[in-house]
Amino acid sequence: MSATAGPGRGVGRIAYPALLATTALGTMSSNVINAPLWVIRTDLGMTAQQSVLAVSAFTIAMATAVPLAGWLGDRLGVKVFLIAALGVMVLAELTAASATGLETLVSARAVQGAACSAIPPCVQAALVSTWPERTARTMGAWASAIGVGQAVGPPFGGLLTEALGWRWVFLVHAGLVLVLMALLAASMPRTGRRRPPMHVAAMAWLVVGGGSTATAVLLAGQTGPWTAVALLAACAVLGWWLFAHLSRRRARRADADGTAPRPLLDPALLRDPAYLTAAAGAGLAMGTLAVAIVAVPLFLGAELRLGPAQIGLVVLTLALAMTAAGPAAARVGRRRGSRVQLSRGVVLVVLAAPVVTVAMATSGLGVARWVVVSLVVLGLVLAGIGIAFAQSAAATELLLSPAGRSGTAVGIHNMIRFLSMAAGYSAVSLAWATGASLLVFPALAVAALGLLLLLRATRGPEPAPAPPPLPTTAGPATRRRKDRP
Repeated sequence: MSATAGPGRGVGRIAYPALLATTALGTMSSNVINAPLWVIRTDLGMTAQQSVLAVSAFTIAMATAVPLAGWLGDRLGVKVFLIAALGVMVLAELTAASATGLETLVSARAVQGAACSAIPPCVQAALVSTWPERTARTMGAWASAIGVGQAVGPPFGGLLTEALGWRWVFLVHAGLVLVLMALLAASMPRTGRRRPPMHVAAMAWLVVGGGSTATAVLLAGQTGPWTAVALLAACAVLGWWLFAHLSRRRARRADADGTAPRPLLDPALLRDPAYLTAAAGAGLAMGTLAVAIVAVPLFLGAELRLGPAQIGLVVLTLALAMTAAGPAAARVGRRRGSRVQLSRGVVLVVLAAPVVTVAMATSGLGVARWVVVSLVVLGLVLAGIGIAFAQSAAATELLLSPAGRSGTAVGIHNMIRFLSMAAGYSAVSLAWATGASLLVFPALAVAALGLLLLLRATRGPEPAPAPPPLPTTAGPATRRRKDRP
């Protein structure tokens, strides 16, 4: 995406944590109503399915809008677009805080998710273009920030709801976003604007494909209505096919005639082994995260009869492991390469799956509860470390590949991340609905092993680091390599 001039020493010290905090707050915004959902449901008179819609609307909107967000970041400049999107998020949260019914709340959550879609591509682009020589380290910190958001979101929502009421969850979060907007406006280096090609039909079909996929996956997890799922699946296939077809056709025209409009995205970028590996790694990380944060609480509550506070403490170990493992993952990436780092993350996910499965299988066999909980915690720690390794390695692999210079390609990568998370939610929902809960984590291990085989099949040279962007100002850029983020 767009290049930027390097920050001065003092400015960089503010911009770096502000960008990471933006990632953490964006992650929090997706799960901040999970803990108070029952209270919101009771207050607004919603059914169980309606309350789930208030959560899933955010995910659907985010997965649908993120490719367009990547393109807009290129077009408008990362700094301008990110701050504008955060402003829209604040307005959506104020609307959610004043909601008196289902329609307002769901609409506000959808707008919030669409605005939040700007955070992953913009923050990734800002980090890698401002500190190009530290891509592995910044992506490790970025993965840790996601872990912080996952850790803080549920207790943040629960404590505020108990102390002040559920509406204050949105109000306080909006206030924190406003603080970050001010910090980013003052410290984030201004980015250059590019003129990426605009292909309205291709972008429209990409949005249709992504949105239909996300909605179909989430409805399938609710066991229907299956007619709607089938129609959405057909729309998804049509949308993705037309996007690829229109992009290929325009690419051929551009090659044949140098004056013809360029495609929205060169299809060859998406076929690059580095891009495919990055997408698979990111998908596994987000799918694992979704399965863990839904399946484990369901098991602990239904089988071990743990209370909400106890469940929260157990699941917190997953997020803490993600956060703590970020620096170690970055060191492995710098020394051994991002593909070795990603392979180790996959192995850790494979090891975590049987540990949690054994805990679930032995819970009804008279085994002491503390033993079962200890096994669950061990599995969550292994999974959290694996997620951190896979997530930061996938981001590094992406941003050092040719596709990393395309905002639309980065947007599609992040769409895959969110669609994988939706698939994880649906898999857990289906498993519990059909009485196959013990198969959830083994299925996850099989998917991880499949990715490991893909990594070996596509093994090749590590992607070369992207050349540092040309400075647009004289002073600060000359100090870039001396600065420490």
